[in-house]
Amino acid sequence: MGPIPSDHMPRPSKPSKPSKRYFFDLYIPSYTPSLSALIESRNPSAQALDQPSLLLVAQPDMSLPGVWGEIQVMQNLNVPVTTLISRSATSTSVIEGLRDHRFAHFACHGNLERGKPFDASFQLHGGERLTLLEIVRSRLPNAEFAFLSCCHAAEITEESIADEGLHLTAAMQYCGFRSVVGTMWAMADTDGRDLAKNFYKSMFSGREQGVPHYERSARALRDAARKLRRKEGITLERWVNFVHYGA
Repeated sequence: MGPIPSDHMPRPSKPSKPSKRYFFDLYIPSYTPSLSALIESRNPSAQALDQPSLLLVAQPDMSLPGVWGEIQVMQNLNVPVTTLISRSATSTSVIEGLRDHRFAHFACHGNLERGKPFDASFQLHGGERLTLLEIVRSRLPNAEFAFLSCCHAAEITEESIADEGLHLTAAMQYCGFRSVVGTMWAMADTDGRDLAKNFYKSMFSGREQGVPHYERSARALRDAARKLRRKEGITLERWVNFVHYGA
């Protein structure tokens, strides 16, 4: 099942009722940009069962005040976390950090360039951008999982439908990350914090002993999205926004 094209965040709908049954209630959905990417993501990893290290890249500002809460969630995880915030997050430092960590979490703006898929980017400090092309050219030998808590990370538009495998989420998988979580359109600022909290709680719960952490990510996303759905005032387009790619 392929991604659904979307030019922008859908018009708000009425808050969804927890009593309704959705696809998420029956299945654990996941996507892949290509069959070869999926096959590669399922190759065994020698480190997969060890405790992962995590790189946090965050750019809190006036337009993203909720990122501070997301930073707190990440720093309270029971895993080693290296944090690159504001000035410390440059294209060079982020690429180097990605090479040294198995997990990565981005909490920043995502930019989608219409008709220019390789110019899609993460917005870093001072307007600097880490582009899809830079990520594709990087070498990430330890990569396993990436959470892209930013807008448009997995968005497909009518203009980009021919290059539907070229967005930030897919790029992370092509570069070696076995599993990636992204967004299909603009996300609410507070949703990153709330979803991340429940996502990592599920992933590191110990419920799936013997299963590599990155292979727990699809179920963890499903669990977190269902909890987000139950919050008062949460509309459909907010909790279905997050998608999983890979193993």
